[in-house]
Order: sequence, then structure tokens, then C-alpha cells
Amino acid sequence: MTAKEPTAKTTEQADADHPEDNVDHAPVNFFRRNGRIIACLVILVVFLITPVSLALLKYYKVRHLNPTPAFLVEQFAKYSLLTYGVFWFFFFGGSLGSFLNVVAWRLPRGRTLLGSSYCPGCNSKLKMRDNFPLLGWLWLKGKCRTCDMKIDGRYIIIELLAAITIGLLATIELFAAGINLQSIPRQQTFSVEQFVMSPDHRLVGYFLLHSSLIALLMTAALIKIQQQVIPKTVFAFGLSLYVAIAILWPHALPFTETHQEITTVDQPFASVTPMCWGLLISLCGGVVFTRLLMAKPVMENLDLLLLLMLIGTILGWQAAVISITVMALLTFFVRLFYKKCSPIHVLWLAASITILTLQLWITEWQNRVS
Repeated sequence: MTAKEPTAKTTEQADADHPEDNVDHAPVNFFRRNGRIIACLVILVVFLITPVSLALLKYYKVRHLNPTPAFLVEQFAKYSLLTYGVFWFFFFGGSLGSFLNVVAWRLPRGRTLLGSSYCPGCNSKLKMRDNFPLLGWLWLKGKCRTCDMKIDGRYIIIELLAAITIGLLATIELFAAGINLQSIPRQQTFSVEQFVMSPDHRLVGYFLLHSSLIALLMTAALIKIQQQVIPKTVFAFGLSLYVAIAILWPHALPFTETHQEITTVDQPFASVTPMCWGLLISLCGGVVFTRLLMAKPVMENLDLLLLLMLIGTILGWQAAVISITVMALLTFFVRLFYKKCSPIHVLWLAASITILTLQLWITEWQNRVS
């Protein structure tokens, strides 16, 4: 598990470089003061209160059948499996967010991504229990266990955002049979048991691809927040990976360029054409957004164009159009409260919203065409 890693500079140097990053706001102070209480409540709610409540609710609904105590125990075991299964993917998202914090700090500085994280105040390596996503920060009250140096509240915020995003993505694409990517029969329902017993490998592939895309976009946003240059290796890695997958996996993109579900196309390279359209439309859309809406030279926003091309490559041109639209709206809205917001800061959120609602937009386009 990868941990939080504050800047390796001294506290004085960090304050001089980014004074705004060292100001604790009221919500962060609240979590610092009540971290252990919140951590215990989260554990209690996830592992006990939620499955017990669902089991009691089911027991109450069938009370007229005089269910036995064994029925209640059976329902508790069933809902425990459901709750723990869903929680695992939220936990996975939090772990990914923890890793992205380290990547965003080390990568622009040319540091290796291998090796343990450490406290810059006392140089002590962080232990496994301190690296636990979300709960580790809360249990330590946002401080180093050894020297009590504060750990920036940004780390738990990123872990929380990643946990919510990846958890929702897993819930919709894995447990709900990919209702955002395919038409499903009406009798198909949310089922953790079905995913555990007979997972759809195509949906697992989509989940991994889309999670990696969100992770790349979040990493770029974090680096921009640190006011550093995004390494070109990020774009090279993402584009080469997604182009290769689109060529090798015929169903890599969920929809064709004509809004058909890709599974209805029986061709060895079915994803190549929608991938090319996605690259072209995302590039053109990014240029239009940069020149007309932002009134800036294209080369000043080359990073944004490359990130949009990542979206078009693995999601198609429809997703690129939706992402650009949502990104523009989010940028305008956030700038009402935070003037320094750039499109890259919110692109990961725009892409996440696009992925989670893609089927709705595709259906709308299909209806208009018909």
C-alpha cells in the first residue's frame, strides 16, 4: 500500500513556496480533532450497523410468515457480503487516491515511485497501519505518529474523492451489470452475488480501463494544483496503452462511432474506427474550447488537449464531446468561488460524470438519429 508523502522540504521552505497549502480550514480541523471517533464510526457503520439494519428490514417485511431466528442470521450473512463487497471497491479507490498523492509528488521531481514513504520532519518510514487509506489519516488525527508534524489535509480529501468515484464506478459497472455502458433486461438487478459467482469479464475490463483513465486525470490535476509541469511520460504512457488496447481488444470502446453497442459489431478490430474518431473529435473540440472559450494559444494548453485525447481514445467521440461540455460548465461554476481553477483541475470529474452517464447520452443520440 502506498502512503501519503508530504513534501520533503522543511516546513519553512514549504510555507515559503505554498503558504496557502499550510492553512487548515474548518473542515480539516474538525477531522483532526475528531479523527479517531470518525474512524470508529465508519468501521461500525460499514461492518455492523448497515448489514444488521438491512437484515432487520428484510425480517420485518416477511414477519407475517413467522420467520425463524435462523432466517435473520442468514439475511445478516447475505447483507454482510453485499456491504463488504461494495466497501472493498471504495477501499480500493481510497488506496488508489493514496497512491496518486505519492505519484503526483514524486513524478514531477524525477523521483522513483518505488520505496517506502517517510515523514519529512523526522525521516521515519511510515508503517503499514499509518498508510491505511482514510482511516490511517483519521486515526493519526492528521499528524505524524513520531514527531507530530501535520499531514496536509489535501491527502485525505484526495483519498475520499478517489474512494467515492471508484466506488460508484464499481457499483454501476460491476454490481449493476454495466447499466452505464449497455442495455440490460428489465429483470436484471443489482447483485453482488452474481458478480462474485460469475463476473462478466468484459465489464471487469471496462472498470479497469475507466479506473485507470480517472487515475491519470486525477494525477494530472494534482500536479497542476502543485503548480508543476505534467511530465510528458504521463501522456505517452496513457496514449500508447489505450491505443494498444483498442487495437487488441475489439470491444475496448463501449460504443461505435454511430452509437451502436460495440458488442453488436463482429469484427476483429471493431474498436479501431471509434478510437480514431475519438482522437480526432477530442483534438478538434479541445482546440475550439481553447481558442474560442479560453481565448488562449493552443500550445499554452497542450496538456489539456492531450488529456482530452486520452478520453477520446478509450471512450469514443461521444464521450469526448460530453466531457468537454461538462468540463466547461464545471470550470465556469468553480471559478465563481476559486478564481485559479483551470479546466485540468476539473477534467477528472467531468470524465467521471461522462462515464457514469454515458448510456443516457448515447440513447438520446440514438433517438434523435432514428
